[in-house]
Amino acid sequence: MWRQVFAADPTALPSQSPEWLDCVCASGMWRDASRLYERDGDRPLVLPMVARSRNGGRLSMEASLPPGWGPGGILAPGGPRVDDVRAVAVDLAGSHALQVTIRPGFRTGACWAESGVPGAVVVPRVVHVLDLEGGFDTVWSQRFTAETRKGLRRAERRAEQAGVTVECGNSPALVADFYNVYLRWLEGRARQRPLPGWAVRWGGRHSDPRRKFELVAAALGDACLIYVARLDDRPVAADFSVRHEDNMVTWRGMSDGDAGARLRLNELLLQMSIQGACEQGCRYYEMGESGGVASLERFKLRLGARPVPLAEYRLERLPLTTVQTRVTSLRRGVERAVSRAREIVQSSPASS
Repeated sequence: MWRQVFAADPTALPSQSPEWLDCVCASGMWRDASRLYERDGDRPLVLPMVARSRNGGRLSMEASLPPGWGPGGILAPGGPRVDDVRAVAVDLAGSHALQVTIRPGFRTGACWAESGVPGAVVVPRVVHVLDLEGGFDTVWSQRFTAETRKGLRRAERRAEQAGVTVECGNSPALVADFYNVYLRWLEGRARQRPLPGWAVRWGGRHSDPRRKFELVAAALGDACLIYVARLDDRPVAADFSVRHEDNMVTWRGMSDGDAGARLRLNELLLQMSIQGACEQGCRYYEMGESGGVASLERFKLRLGARPVPLAEYRLERLPLTTVQTRVTSLRRGVERAVSRAREIVQSSPASS
């Protein structure tokens, strides 16, 4: 039934498939808690959902979907309607879980916003989406900025002169190359942030273990596309995208530092992924959230993506979001204080 509804919903994203949810559960932290509803006229609704419990099962969390695993939300033939969302929200309000989190995709965000989701804590989100209508020639000439087109042409020449090669596929070897790039990118992040390096590295490996990407690549097959750029046979940039019907989502993308930045390999790989999506008949290319990072937002805007506001909805028995917000604010304050202290020490006469 889930596969039938998934195929009949034009708004469905790759992360709402049963195969994707199997990957979430196989990662070891979550179990399947998905729900099937039947509305008037035997109209089925599916809500991909996972749950995890602590303290002997008395403390549970439910999510559609958990952080780092993309959007969830309702699937319905023809796409979910406002009354579908309201009916499901009423049911979820009766859950005994400490927190039920729903993060719908960009194509149904307006439907969820109109429904209101009574009693939910609403956490604003923004994703950037590129409209692929008209094909790649139209995207290149009308949606990429003139500066972007000029920069990409220059980057292509430099990459060719440097001997950069690019491979695309979904093999275990490409997953390994992708993850090696991710680990080196993580090392760079650890050097930049004022937190202890081991903490940044542990956090990155914990939230995005290699097994996570291995599971998705194996489960989605040809619907998973990994682009890897190599310099001197060494992977230096990678992009991991997934597709369903006319929706392509770039799940992760990064380069390992100097070579990737100098040759603008992130942009080149994203251009290739966008062109590939156009050739496969996709209409939308979602570039994900930017976390409020201005440079990342500008990067996506240069490539023609536009911000799409949506929200995450949390039904809570305890004020967990308030606590989380305060902890995040405190952590960022500590990071800023440490950064300022480092700047003062580095600029002092003794250190110079």
